[in-house]
Amino acid sequence: MKNKLCLFFLLLSIICVAQEKEYNTTTVKVNKFIEGTLVTPYSDASSPLVIFIMDSGAINRDGNDRMSKNDTFKKLSFELARLGIATFSFDKRLFKIDGLGIRESEISFDHFIQDARSTIDYFKKNGNYTKIVIAGHGQGSLVGMVAAQETADGFISIAGNGMVIDKVIVDQIAKQAPGLDKSASAAFKQLKEVGRATGYDPALASIFGYNLQPFMRSWMKYDPAEELSKLEIPIMIIHGDKDIQVELSQAEKLKEVAPDAEYVIIENMNHILKEIKGNRLENHKSYNESWRKIMPQVITSIVNFVQQQ
Repeated sequence: MKNKLCLFFLLLSIICVAQEKEYNTTTVKVNKFIEGTLVTPYSDASSPLVIFIMDSGAINRDGNDRMSKNDTFKKLSFELARLGIATFSFDKRLFKIDGLGIRESEISFDHFIQDARSTIDYFKKNGNYTKIVIAGHGQGSLVGMVAAQETADGFISIAGNGMVIDKVIVDQIAKQAPGLDKSASAAFKQLKEVGRATGYDPALASIFGYNLQPFMRSWMKYDPAEELSKLEIPIMIIHGDKDIQVELSQAEKLKEVAPDAEYVIIENMNHILKEIKGNRLENHKSYNESWRKIMPQVITSIVNFVQQQ
């Protein structure tokens, strides 16, 4: 009986170790602005690498901000590693500015592109990967499609916009707060032509605040349709029909520009890649429900795209 118990616990230990070794995680510091998590398959064989670029705002490497925790990209990285694909996701430089004495008004959209390119270069020089694919989420889609030009082997847009950001914002305001869209449109025009917007409706301060205007102006320079058309690598577009942040029509615009791209529209999926069968309240609550699983179609679509290229 004692021998049987010993054998049982030995087998249990082996099973537990095997489960723990489905992937490896390592913290990687690319430079003083970029630090993130590298998740690799538990294997000595070379693998493809997917570099995730986060959405707008202070979104960290796991896909969370200061007010919510959904762990979207942490979960997605683990799932992909189990299926033989390495991933790297990093904190945006916004997390470093206080320690480096940089003011928020000094950050531009070009810095995000620079950070993405630096990350690609780092792993090209310091890793044995069969290919490097960029996957940008939300705002990160535009960052990624610019950074991927002449540097990456594939590009994935996840819930990305297909129009210039000022047009996207004006359209959203027109639907949500009719009347304010005229003030927003005038402010964007002034920002483009003069470099500063003044006299806008106070209700638009979260968009045109003094410290935010330099970044917004730098973001407006890039047209997703134009940048996507420059890519000469395989492209995949992923979007959910329950996305309340980026409308499905934006994915359609990207598809128009890249007709040969793989086009994956996932039913009942929201902006953070989770299943939503209820109303907007359920959708909003999901942003702080880390227990929700990634939609399986996202995982299989990315695996098939990466492995087939």
